[in-house]
Amino acid sequence: MKKLLTTSIKVKKTKNFYLIILLMVLFFIMGYVHNNNLAYITLFFIFSFSLIGMILGRVNIKKAFYSLPDIRIFAGDKVVLPFKKEGDFFAEIENEVIFEKRGINKKEFLIKSSYPFKLAVFYKKIPVKVLVYPALKGESLKTAFFGKEENDFEGLKQYNYEDMKYIHWPSLAKEDLQVKVFGGKKKGRELVFDYSKIPGNKEDKISQLAKWAYEAYEMGEEFKIILPDMEINSKEGFDEVFKKLALY
Repeated sequence: MKKLLTTSIKVKKTKNFYLIILLMVLFFIMGYVHNNNLAYITLFFIFSFSLIGMILGRVNIKKAFYSLPDIRIFAGDKVVLPFKKEGDFFAEIENEVIFEKRGINKKEFLIKSSYPFKLAVFYKKIPVKVLVYPALKGESLKTAFFGKEENDFEGLKQYNYEDMKYIHWPSLAKEDLQVKVFGGKKKGRELVFDYSKIPGNKEDKISQLAKWAYEAYEMGEEFKIILPDMEINSKEGFDEVFKKLALY
């Protein structure tokens, strides 16, 4: 998790600000025309109120900082970035985004606040740099490597939001919900994903490799990815594998 720096502050005045200006003009005219001290005193308090509000608003947005924890982001997916407030301030930040391309992505996110009296909206931006994993597109791993039939029962595993048709219902009575595991591949055999044998352009190939790797990790299968100038092994770990695919 790292603290994110921000850009300079910008201010957009609201309708309330102009209403306050109009009100001060009216009280000034009343005081001047009728020589009314109460009007001048009221004008002074309105001016003080507005000035304090603008100062507090700028101070508030100035100390508004956020940090962003490390998360997994895939190209093409809509993601809500889990920004974390750093300090005590009143502001909101836009956090929904879609990163279209894999690799290192840079984007600015807007922080805004109308604190404390809604006389103005104070803005500043956070520049964010994130690593985006490839989009998961292409043929499924089961279709490409196991065939469409799943007749070979291999055992049970802990339930992890799999399709309901795979649930082993007797395990529910023991309050330990499990699912059936099927597969046509022989155990102990490593899957090989070869870049050169996948049709399409470079992005199509990387997306297909990413989809197979993602599904292989879900299924607990070991694999190796063969790229033109390097090899990636599943034993390197999920994030290391996808980092290399993202930056390739």
